[in-house]
Amino acid sequence: MKPISKNITWLVVAIALIAGVVAAISLFDNTSVNVGAQIKTISGGTVELYGKGIYHNDSLSMAVQAKGQDLVTLFIGVPFLIYALFKNRQNSIKGRFYLTGALAYFLYTYTIYCLAGTFNSMFVLYVILMSLSFYSFLACMTSFELSTIHTYFQKKLPIKYLSISNLIFAFLIGMNWLSYLIPQTTALKLEHYTTFPVQAMDLGIILPAIVFSSIMLLRKHNWGYLLLPILMFKALTLLLALDAMIIFMLANGVEVSIAEQLIFPIYTLIVGFNFYLIQKNIRNIIKLEK
Repeated sequence: MKPISKNITWLVVAIALIAGVVAAISLFDNTSVNVGAQIKTISGGTVELYGKGIYHNDSLSMAVQAKGQDLVTLFIGVPFLIYALFKNRQNSIKGRFYLTGALAYFLYTYTIYCLAGTFNSMFVLYVILMSLSFYSFLACMTSFELSTIHTYFQKKLPIKYLSISNLIFAFLIGMNWLSYLIPQTTALKLEHYTTFPVQAMDLGIILPAIVFSSIMLLRKHNWGYLLLPILMFKALTLLLALDAMIIFMLANGVEVSIAEQLIFPIYTLIVGFNFYLIQKNIRNIIKLEK
């Protein structure tokens, strides 16, 4: 494992500070702006806007989902990013995996914030967070020595279980997102937005990466050992955010199907268990190349 430039420390600290401020303001700002305003959708329907705070021009569903994401970012994402940075500064291999996975979460989250929802006053900060996360993530990813990555793991790592369970997880999430494209439901799911950025990112990048890493791990290829731990942490934090979104939606009277209320918490438990198995089987060693 190669050492990371000390400049990355400052980038990560900047991400934590900016993301913490953005998430806190977005979560707790409930200033009334245009409460009760409605907008006509391209399909001829009508959507009531949230009307409060940063997300006042978003639909009620989108706004409360964003607040659920902000809750997880502020109280889980930012603290874990700082913890991962501290562990990485100790030249811990687990710390490097944690840091890379945490940065993957922030990269994904603020890319979505840049592309989804309605433009708001935080847009420039979203772009800054996306940029800082991208370059920090690249620095961490390229610091691993791919040819020796398998040596960081104990031989008792349950490769078959992890590979197969994650393939099933990717398939089920993919089917759920594809259901959004059924003509009878597309207009309802879109509300007054124009496309599905989250589904595009997941179907085009994240789920193929999970499938690829699972197959590579099943074949005991180094790409599997590198990618799966990082993707599992990213998946775990995003599922926690989805769970928070569902809670916020139910609390605000937004309809959520019984299937989604049950399925996503179950996914969270499974992915959390998988992440536990992975980090438990990372060798507690320190190995840096000069």
